[in-house]
Formats: sequence, C-alpha cells, structure tokens
Amino acid sequence: MYLLTQARVRIRSIVAFSLVLAAPAIVMAAPVKVVVPEDATPRERFGADRLQAALTANHIEGGEQIVLGLRSLPAVEKYRQLPQLWPGATEAFVIKRIGNQIIVAGSDASGVLYGALELADRINQTHALPKEIEFIDHPALKLRGTCIGMQKPEITYEDAQYDYPYTPKDFPFFYDKAEWTRYLDMMVRQRSNTLYLWNGHPFTSLLKLPKYPEAQEMSDAQLNQNIEMMRWITAEADKRGIWLLQGFYNLHLSHAYARAHHLPYHLVNPTPEAIEYTRYVISEFIHNYPNVGLMMTLGEALSPHKGVELMTQAIIPGVKDGMKALGTTVEPPIVLRDHATDIEDVLKASKPLYGNIDTLSKWNGESLTWTNDRGKVLDRFKLLVENSNVAVSNVHLLSNLEPFRWGDPDFIRETVLNYQRIGIGGVHLYPLRYWDWPNAADKTEPLLYQPERDWIWFEAWSRYAWNPNRDPQKERAYWVQEFAQRFGTSQAGEKLLDAYTLAGPAQPRLLPRIGITEGNRQAFALGMTMPELIDAKRFGPAETLWTANAPAGERLYDYVDHEFHHQPHQGETPTAVADTVTEGAEQAYEAAKAAAPYVTKNKDEYDRIVSDMQCIWLLMQFYQAKTHAAAEVMLFGYDKDQQHLQKADSLLASSVEFFRQLTAITDKTYRNAAGMQTSQRQIPVRGGPKANHWRDILPVYEKELATFRSRLKSMNDPTALAEAQRPVERLPQVAFQLEPGSGEAFTVKAGEPIFPDGPQQIASVAGELDGMRGIRVSSKSNTPVRFILDKPAQVLVGFVRKGVNKAGPQNADAENWNIVLTNVVALKGAPALTVWAAPLSAGRNELDLGRGSYVILGFIPQETKVKARINFSAASVDGDPPNLDWMFED
Repeated sequence: MYLLTQARVRIRSIVAFSLVLAAPAIVMAAPVKVVVPEDATPRERFGADRLQAALTANHIEGGEQIVLGLRSLPAVEKYRQLPQLWPGATEAFVIKRIGNQIIVAGSDASGVLYGALELADRINQTHALPKEIEFIDHPALKLRGTCIGMQKPEITYEDAQYDYPYTPKDFPFFYDKAEWTRYLDMMVRQRSNTLYLWNGHPFTSLLKLPKYPEAQEMSDAQLNQNIEMMRWITAEADKRGIWLLQGFYNLHLSHAYARAHHLPYHLVNPTPEAIEYTRYVISEFIHNYPNVGLMMTLGEALSPHKGVELMTQAIIPGVKDGMKALGTTVEPPIVLRDHATDIEDVLKASKPLYGNIDTLSKWNGESLTWTNDRGKVLDRFKLLVENSNVAVSNVHLLSNLEPFRWGDPDFIRETVLNYQRIGIGGVHLYPLRYWDWPNAADKTEPLLYQPERDWIWFEAWSRYAWNPNRDPQKERAYWVQEFAQRFGTSQAGEKLLDAYTLAGPAQPRLLPRIGITEGNRQAFALGMTMPELIDAKRFGPAETLWTANAPAGERLYDYVDHEFHHQPHQGETPTAVADTVTEGAEQAYEAAKAAAPYVTKNKDEYDRIVSDMQCIWLLMQFYQAKTHAAAEVMLFGYDKDQQHLQKADSLLASSVEFFRQLTAITDKTYRNAAGMQTSQRQIPVRGGPKANHWRDILPVYEKELATFRSRLKSMNDPTALAEAQRPVERLPQVAFQLEPGSGEAFTVKAGEPIFPDGPQQIASVAGELDGMRGIRVSSKSNTPVRFILDKPAQVLVGFVRKGVNKAGPQNADAENWNIVLTNVVALKGAPALTVWAAPLSAGRNELDLGRGSYVILGFIPQETKVKARINFSAASVDGDPPNLDWMFED
C-alpha cells in the first residue's frame, strides 16, 4: 500500500518553489509505504488505513516503510532485533524502528490493529515518524466494552417487560449507519473490544425462522432490513476488533409464538415446546451470525433453579447445533449472567458440556457507590473467577448519578485496579443514562449525544481497562489536557477536572448511608421523603443485598441509636457524610465557575457543566438538611423531647427551599431526571412520565412540610391530644375455626409471645386490638394457614422483619393489602408492628404468607372501617423507635 496522492501534492509544491529560485534540479519526495500481507484480515487493513490517514494528514514523507503483520509471520520473523511476544499473548503488539523501517507486529489481528493505532496516535501528536521507538503493550482486561439497550424507557409492547421488536419507530439509531460509524470509531479509538445489545427476545427481529413461521412478529420487508443492518453492524464492528454480543432474557418467547401456542410471553417454568423453540432460535442465530456472541440472563422471568435445565437442554445444545450447521468445532464464547439464577449449579452442570463460558455479574447493583471492598459481591466475583474463563464486571445502571455529568478518573482507575487484584478479566459498561439511548436528558435542540456529552465516562473506563497501572500525577496531566482540548486552555482544563473530581464522591458516597443501593427503585436526583429516610430498609430489597454495597459505617437508624445511647460510632456516619459531600459539591461548583475566563470554545457545554455542578450542590444541601431533620425526628421517637421536632422543622423547611431552587434550574435545563419511567422506580414516588421531574416532586415535599407542621400543632393542642389519647374500644371480631397444623390461636395482649417457638413478646397493645383472638405460627414455618370464617372478614396481620418499621407482606398479593393501623402493637426487641388488612371470604380460607415472620392479630367484619388515629404516646421499646410516618403522611 503506497501513499501516492500526498506525494504528488508535495511534488507540485516543490516544483513551484524551485521555479521561483531558478534551481537547476527538482528533488522528488518519496512517499512512506505502509505494507500489509496480501491475506491481511479486515482488522489489519483497518489499522493500515488509519495509519495511512495519519501519514497523509501530517504530510509525512521520506521513503521509509512501515510493516504491519503478525509477529509469527516469516516476513516479520526475519527482523531479528524485533522483541518476541510471550506465549499466549492476545491483543498484544510490539513497535520497533529498524533502520528506515518501523515494524508493527501483533500477537493476533487485533494486536496488529492496536499497534497501528498506537503508531498513528504518536504521528498525530508529534506530526512526525518516531526517530527511535521500541514499545510493547497489551490490555490489562481481556474483555472491554459497552452496552446499548434495545429497550425503551417505558413498557410499550403488550405490557411485557424488556421485550421490544427492532423497528425504525422505536429504535431509529439502529438504522443510522453514520451514527453507528461514529460510535464504533469511538470504541476502537478507546481500544474497546466488546459491544452488548440488551433485549428481552431479539431473535424474531433478526432471524427468519422457517421451522416456526407462526413466531414471526414483523413484515418480511422489515425483517430483511433488520438482518441487513445487523450484518453490516457486525462487519463494521469486527474490522475494528469489536465483538458484538446479543443479550436476551429467559424464558421470553416471541409474542406471536406464545399466542399461537397459548403460552405466556414470559415463562416461570420451561415447557418442552418452549425448550425446543429456544434451542432452535439460538442455533439459527449462531448459524446466521457466526461473528456474533450471546449474552443471556437466565433469571427474572425464569425461576432461579430452572436455569440448569434451560442452559443444558436449550442454550448449549442450540449453540452446538449452530456450530454443526457452520461446519466448525470452535466453540463461540457464551457470556452467562449470574443475575437471578443459581449460578453455581448452572456452571457445575454446564462446564462438562461446553468449555467456553464467560460470566457477567453486577459490580455495583444499580447505583454507583463509593467503595471497592464489598463482602458478598466480592465473594461472588471470586466464585466466578474460579469457575469461568473470564469473569466480567458489569458496571450496571447508574441510578444515583443520572441525569448529571459525572466523571472521576481516579475512582475509575482504582476500581479497575481492584478488578486486577480479584482476577476479574473484563468490564461491561452501562452508559450514564441507559434508558433512552442515545439521547442525554438535557433540554436542548437537538438532543445531546451521550457519547459526546459523557465523553469522560466512556474514555476513563476504557483507558483504565487497557491499563490501570499508570502514574496518578501523569494521569492528572493527561486529563487536564483532555479538558483543555475541549474548552481551549490548560487553565480551563485544570479547573474543570477539579470540578469533576470534587463532585465525584457526592452521590456515590452519600447514597449507601441513607438510600437504597440495590435495584432500580430510586431516582436519587429527585430526593427522598422523610419516611424513606427514617426507615430506608423497608423501601429496598433484602438487607443482605444493599449492605453488600455499603462501605464501613452506619445507616441512619444505627447512627441515631448510637447517639441516643451515647455509644461510639462505627465508621462513616450519615450526617458527617452529608456534611462532607455538601462541602465538596460547593467546591466543585466554585471550581467550575472559576474556569470561565479561560474557556475559549464549547461555551454552551461549559455553561451546562457549571449548571450541573450547581444542581449537585443544591441536591447535596437538600439531602444534608433533610438527613439532619430525619435524625432529629428519630431521636424524638426515643425520648419524646419536642426540641428535636423544633430543630427538624427548621431543617425540613431548608430542604424544601433547596429543592425549590433545584427545580427552578432543572425546569430550564432537563427534560426529566431518570431514563426509566416505569413503576419499578418507587423512590421518592412511584415512577412514570408524570413523576419524573423536579417540578413533579416539589409539591410532595411542600405537602410533607405542611403535614409535619400540622402534626406539631396538634401535638401541642390539648383538645387534639386528649382525642388522640382517649381510650379506644376493641374492634368487632369475626369468629374463626383453626384447622390442625396451622399454628395456634392466642389472645392478643401484653406478655404474649408472637411465635409459638420464639421468645419475642408483645410489650403493649392499643385498645383497638387488646384482647382480640389471633393466630401465631412458627417463625420457621413456610406453609399456609388454614381456617374457617363465620362471615366475610378482614384479616389483620403484623409482619415482623428485624429492624424494620412498617414491614409488609412479602409473598402475598400486595394489591389486596392495605395499612390500617400503625404503632399499636409494641414488641420487645423489635419495632412496633404495622397492621395490614386484606379481605377474605366466609367459609374455608387458606392464607399463604410465606415464611412465618408474621402474626395474625385477628379478624374483623369486612364492612368495618378502622378509624385512623395518631398514637402520640408510642414509645421506643428496647432501642427500636416507633413508626413515625404519621408525622408526614395524611
């Protein structure tokens, strides 16, 4: 391959210059040759093209030669001075000048590609070929890549979660070749080598299925367009060294197939026909897309213990069927998520059948937290490292970071260093805003493109996935220069880098102290209500999950308990962290503003950065004031000193004012706060498009403050206080007959144990329930309670979860249950019970509430209306404060 065009331009310019000087001769500049093997792969040719472009752009001449090829080729082996690469090296390369030649040798085609890109980068930086060079490099992590959600922010396809057919209406970017080229060019520039597409059941969008014509979900024309696009995308990715993986969920079916066979769209348990269908579509995928891999989520829809069956009877056989159709014995890698499945059992059963299994696990749940030492999460990764070819860390949904700009290179570098220490071999990176790809949340016209808006997020993860072992001081200089290129000067670069790194700890460090760190339940930028702060545990998943993500320290209930009992604190405390991150966010805002005199380009984006830093500071001030307010209210729950409530009143009012200021800014700058707009998001309120902006939530906090002030007034009103504390008559009862083996009947009163096999006792009972006939069951029981009712009734149940106020039904149909009383049954050594009610019919009933961490407190007539009552006098028992929701809710 020769550089001819540029050489001709140079000749003409020399001729013209020589005529002016009347020189007797013309010296012709020789082009630089880029030599590749005749049978070079698309990756090697792509690298040669990029190298050629660098030579052309920088007018490099001189008759020298650049040789590209595999280190093992005879044409490369002949250069004796060229260092050898180590056995088993992948994606590695060596660059060495030998006389008037520069040799770029790779361990494989990707190594040649990356070597060519490295040399091209050096040419672009220095505008010359290196006079001397001997450089060897290779990636730290084997798999380095990003993901794109072929999913929408809301459920649109027949009420089925994660399932979305590939159509121009839903995913216009999928059909935009220019956009794909821009994105894939970013990936190869950053040396990323994997790209994951997430979808529930993508196969009928990408395959013709002759065996199951009833499964087709779109027109032939649309399907043909999708197949053509997928083949183009995979070819473009492959020549850039990028392996495309298509993700899917089990057990999801084609909706058309499911209707034809009278099956649900998502199966909890496999059926023989669903197994056969899944095996077939996977075999067709492998056969039709030989350069594309599969990433699967075995769980969520499918029962966790059914993963072994599906993996061994459908997925692995399907892959092998596809290999047979291709005539190959080379096993394509299968990437298996550990989410919601019995991964140890799956790996144990699968490894004898298939040798090339990688695994994928969430590093961060669905929020990014300020820690890298993480108990059960760390144990899970050690298991995967030991039992799979490559254990890949999934930097999953960033619910606590969106929608603001975030990029702290030091945090990311230290995280990848931890990957190295543990043995994790890959990173799978979510964008900062997964739902609604590729659009950012900013209110701009046109909408901002995420890879450009969040450039530092993508670049930092890819840079350190390649090599995290870099000098921190040199890294600071590198990132200053990156900012300087975008905003004009090194002074601007320094201050903007400071802004990003000072703001970086805010959301990741505060969330584990006060919020929910697992699950996509929380939109952190929209704040939290007082009940959510006071009793965060009941709003999140099981304690073993969310504590795995928290660094050493205390949650708010720990902090208050230690404060009240004058005990030393352990590690970080919520109030101290809230104070610290607020101070850091203020410094970040000041650093961003200080860059203004030095910003000479991209001023619109600079203004958006300043606005984001101000928003983060206001959000931290909101949380700081409200966290302190919640602590004061919780202390009141212990000692009934109303001075705590007076302090809380002022703090709560401040938090509302900070949120009001935040709303005023975001009303002009953001379309919404969270990409996901489904009911899965429940904090601060149930999600949806009408509860996804700060202006939607501000009235919630204003009402909360008004209710709190009304309660304070009532607590000091003798009439209201007397009404609240007057004796209450017991509720009317419905008689029942308990069937054998269903626990034991008892009288609800002080001193009675709530379990027949445990010491926990009732400390006190309010008048509504005192003397009722209830049913207690073993705390270890997992069988239904059977009884006969004389007439239609409401069953009254208190659920017991250690340390959790207002615990509710776990396995029951939640829609049928409502809270009817709070703070009316105090327990020794546990929070006061919240009483839930659900309707039951007359006659024989079977109540299945899962494992027996509950007590049935009685049955009342179905038509009985329980009068709401504020129990001002409820006191803490054995260190557990009573439920305090009544102070903030109607």
